[in-house]
Order: sequence, then C-alpha cells, then structure tokens
Amino acid sequence: MAFAGNVDELALLQAVRLKEQVGATVLAEHLGVSASSGQAAYDALVTQGKAEEVADGKIGLTAAGLKELEDQLDAERVSIDEDSIAEVYEQFEPLHEQFLEVIEEADVDGLKALDGKAADVFDDLSAFVPRLSRYQDLFADALAKVDAGDTKWIAEPVIDSYATVWTELRLELMGAAGRTES
Repeated sequence: MAFAGNVDELALLQAVRLKEQVGATVLAEHLGVSASSGQAAYDALVTQGKAEEVADGKIGLTAAGLKELEDQLDAERVSIDEDSIAEVYEQFEPLHEQFLEVIEEADVDGLKALDGKAADVFDDLSAFVPRLSRYQDLFADALAKVDAGDTKWIAEPVIDSYATVWTELRLELMGAAGRTES
C-alpha cells in the first residue's frame, strides 16, 4: 500500500524495525526512493504515532507502529504459498552457513561466488514476496562497492553492507516462512 512519499508502508515499517533506529536519508536509500520521499515517509510515521524520535534525527517504531507492522505482515503471509516459501527457506539455509564463513574471512571472491549461488534463491523469494525484491538491488550495490575496493561494504553494521542486507533478508525470509531463530 502506498504511503506518504509514495513509499510502501509495509516495507517502510519493516525497515524501521529491522534497523531499530534510522534516519530519513538511510530510509530513502534502503527503500530506493528519493530523499524527499524518504523524509515524507519518516515524517508521516511520526505524525501518525507509528514511530517516535529515539535519537537525534532517528526514529524507532512505537507500540502502534509495531502493531500495524504485525497486522500487515500477517496479511502478507496469508497470500504466500506456505510450501513454496518453505522450499525457498530450505534452499537458503545452506547458503547462510557459507555466508557466515565468507563474512568471517572477509573473502571478496567467496562473497562474489556466494552471491552468484544465491541469485536463484533471491529470485524465487522475490517471486513469492515481491516486496523483498529491493534486497537484490541492495546486494548489487554493496557488491559493486566491494568490487571497487571498499571492503567496509562486506560487513559494516551501520550501513547496507552485504552482511547487513543478508541478515535483514534472512529475518524477512524466516518471518515469511513462519520460522524463528534457532
């Protein structure tokens, strides 16, 4: 559903929850929208009481925002084929084990190889949960920066590094598949 700044509200709420504290600029970059759209969405969440400022220029979700997010995620889950998303999850988990090794070693070649292996799984996931297709762009952006020699884009926690994006996507997949962290 379009929200202020023509931003998908579910994607916006989930981004705020996953990042815990986030500013308008980071939201815009994460969601792939203009800075003005990111600011409009940020402001609307605060105005509607779904988010509150938790640090200078950063918001976090309120109880009302979390409730709205959970309601929208529940509605989304109803439209997802359970068997198909479970299959995607089963394909993803072995890749996650490889991911942990690659990130620990900051192995650029291993990261590129993993990205190639994971592409079909990401395509399948995006087909079942279209909202998650944005993550493919975030992976590509992070990998391009790593390719250019900026290795902080492998695992830096406060930016949409490859590891940050992977972790968020894994949480999204687990939620869509009805799984919890084990």
